[in-house]
Amino acid sequence: MLVISKETLIIVGVLLAVGILGLVLVLTAPRSESVAAGPSAPPAAPTASVKPTPPPAVPATTQAPPTTVVQAPPTTVQAPATTVVQAPATTVVQAPATTVAQAPAATTAPTSSFVQVVQPAETPPASPAIPVAAAIDGVIYEGEYAHSTEAGGFQIRWSNDASFLRVGLTSPGMGYLAIGFDPDDRMQGANFVLAAVRNGQLWTRDDYGNGPLTHASDASLGGTDDILAAAGRESEGKTHVEFVIALNSGDRFDKRLTPGTTYDIVISFHETNDDFDTYHSRRGAGKMRLDPG
Repeated sequence: MLVISKETLIIVGVLLAVGILGLVLVLTAPRSESVAAGPSAPPAAPTASVKPTPPPAVPATTQAPPTTVVQAPPTTVQAPATTVVQAPATTVVQAPATTVAQAPAATTAPTSSFVQVVQPAETPPASPAIPVAAAIDGVIYEGEYAHSTEAGGFQIRWSNDASFLRVGLTSPGMGYLAIGFDPDDRMQGANFVLAAVRNGQLWTRDDYGNGPLTHASDASLGGTDDILAAAGRESEGKTHVEFVIALNSGDRFDKRLTPGTTYDIVISFHETNDDFDTYHSRRGAGKMRLDPG
């Protein structure tokens, strides 16, 4: 398509107007006659009409249609859910704890300068607890008794069944020793067993606490001596005693002891004197729990 600008049209119009005007002037001018006869002047050449040169065609500007950008919808790719399979909980079965019989701690030497505490002599291999009814010999082995404790500076070991109580005592002195079961007030009401080794021979006595600070033999109070068996020895500055009593002797001066019950105990000993009526060098207290019968 040919596009003619406004400026080109104006120029063409002006040229056309000038040409027409020139033509009019030529046609309307009067002719002058020459005085001398001669050839007439040639007629004026008509003014040529100048046809304007059209401006070069301006190629039409072809605008590309707007490009539509098509955006693809966002693609959401979800990984399939992963199922985690948990292994079932493992039940750990623990073996029951193994009870290891440990040797009792070495007795610490008391502050008294005249008490000598040494480690016991040779100790045989540990063995199962000896039945209460078994014979006693005054030699206390590790593992011989079911229970042990320490009070007043010496070791107390014991085993029991439904009827009898077997006790092993080790004192850090060379005099007498004593243990009382289930006191009411200090010594009062306790069932006492006293023992001493004199010239290689064991002496025992069954006492009753007849006051907070006193005790007397059951026999002197009208009762009976109910120590069923006993044995003892002195070795390396210590006194070792074993004895057996009934849990219920029937004597009114003996406390009845019940299996499965915990009782208070009191102990005393003398460093060098074997006389039961001599005031003790040291005393102590503790607890004893009997096994169920």
